[in-house]
Amino acid sequence: MNRRDFGKAVVTAGAAFAAGRALAGPATSDMRSNFAFKKDETPVILEVAISGSTTKKINPAVPETASELAEEATKCLDAGATIVHAHTNKPSENVDEAVQAYVEAFTPVREKHPHGILYPTANFDPATYHEMRTVWPPEVQSGHYRPLAEAGLANMILLDTGVVPLAVYDENGLIPEKGFWWYGFWPGDNKMVIDTCNELGCGASISVFEPGWMKNVVAMARAGTLPRGSKLNIYFADYGFAGMPPPIPEALQLYLHMIEGLDLKWSVGVVGHDVMETPLAQMALERGGSFRVGLEDWSKGPSNLEQMERAKEMINKVGRPIVTGAEAIEYLDIPFPATRPKG
Repeated sequence: MNRRDFGKAVVTAGAAFAAGRALAGPATSDMRSNFAFKKDETPVILEVAISGSTTKKINPAVPETASELAEEATKCLDAGATIVHAHTNKPSENVDEAVQAYVEAFTPVREKHPHGILYPTANFDPATYHEMRTVWPPEVQSGHYRPLAEAGLANMILLDTGVVPLAVYDENGLIPEKGFWWYGFWPGDNKMVIDTCNELGCGASISVFEPGWMKNVVAMARAGTLPRGSKLNIYFADYGFAGMPPPIPEALQLYLHMIEGLDLKWSVGVVGHDVMETPLAQMALERGGSFRVGLEDWSKGPSNLEQMERAKEMINKVGRPIVTGAEAIEYLDIPFPATRPKG
């Protein structure tokens, strides 16, 4: 490249960068993410993630069997949860088996709560992924969503768009060989999820583990390809955990700046700790967002219902209502026919 062409390239790149900054919005204290809103008209999405990799050996309060998951999900919805997220911890390369585990757990909940928002996790096996150094193909990892939606059980599904290492650092500050696995999704997973949402009306729970994942969200939002009923879960973790930013206001503010000007509903979560003991829960409530609780994230904490009651106390002090049931379906605009209120 000669000097003149190089100069043109620099000018072009600079113009593109400036345009990108203009689209992102100004970094000011009066951003929309800090906007003054009517608290009584801006409801909180209270998600309870009732189970994850935690076992009863770690925390006796965690539900494990299908009947326990059904009972726990029902209790949380009875108590005013907006959304219940669950893991059966029965992943399988046989997708039918993975589906059946959720059918057994979700069917009793759907019978009691026809407008409840329920969604499963991805079909993945950390131990297998660690050994393989890769993930199952999209038709396995995300293949259970469509059958669950077709059965009228899952009216929301998981849209994860990137890769993140998951591990606790060892004494040398390194990711250990044992206990490490990477959690990742192929473009094929995203296509399957988006197609299922668009064709069957499921909402999308979109995870954000790193800033690059948020860039994916922004790209889809600008392209108009985010499914109806989408909402974000933005995750944080302390400095002892690989992956995710620390639970500090500056980290959340970065994400809020990235989605400046986009009409997105968002929540925060902290992996491994109590989100309400960090600045993020209060910050989210004061900026029009929400936060999630439950034994998936705070695995060694009190029961799901106890975490939920503490969350409700914090939310009530701020003066914002919690949206539930049919109103939650309408607020999130989830078009899923089986659970959308008639009329």
